[in-house]
Amino acid sequence: MLCRLFLLLVIGLATVWAGDKTFVLTNAGKYRNQAQFTSSAPLETIVGTADGFSGEFMLDIGEFKRASGTITLQVRSMKTGNSTRDGHMYGSDWLDANRYPTIAFRLKRLESPTVTRDADRTVVKAVAIGDFTLHGITKELSADVTITYLERSEKTRAIIEGDLALVQANFSVPLAEFGIKGKGTLIGSRVGEKITVEATLLGVSK
Repeated sequence: MLCRLFLLLVIGLATVWAGDKTFVLTNAGKYRNQAQFTSSAPLETIVGTADGFSGEFMLDIGEFKRASGTITLQVRSMKTGNSTRDGHMYGSDWLDANRYPTIAFRLKRLESPTVTRDADRTVVKAVAIGDFTLHGITKELSADVTITYLERSEKTRAIIEGDLALVQANFSVPLAEFGIKGKGTLIGSRVGEKITVEATLLGVSK
């Protein structure tokens, strides 16, 4: 009897978790893992890009309420279009890339998901909650995300084999909260106190 109950429990859990899919970040065709970051200050606006992403994430395709995973960015993949300024950005007064070569976001959950389904795709709008690690400091951070999920088909096979999850995220990073003080009085005058980030990530199912 006990064995039978255990078997039923296992089957029940398998049914509950059947919607889980794991996606690995992959560049495919015109879809690239990349971000744009913007510093807006009274004396200067700086716009940069970054593309050194890696990682994977899990989504509950049936409900989209549960999610997890870790996304990592190489600091030295961040570019502002000015090599001298980039060198300063990697330096010890700013991101200190030698000591902290990566930035990471550990996704914990999706809040308030709104799901729209049609014939060939599912679009989810939600707030992603996770632990953001920058400059050796970890704090909880939220990001507005739109996830477009496409189950594998002839159309997706033209891009890459597997189910696809395209993630578009928007969030801001308050520099002071991550111990980034900059040099002199640059933060607040030429560098924004908050950096806004727009990221596009492509995940392909394992």
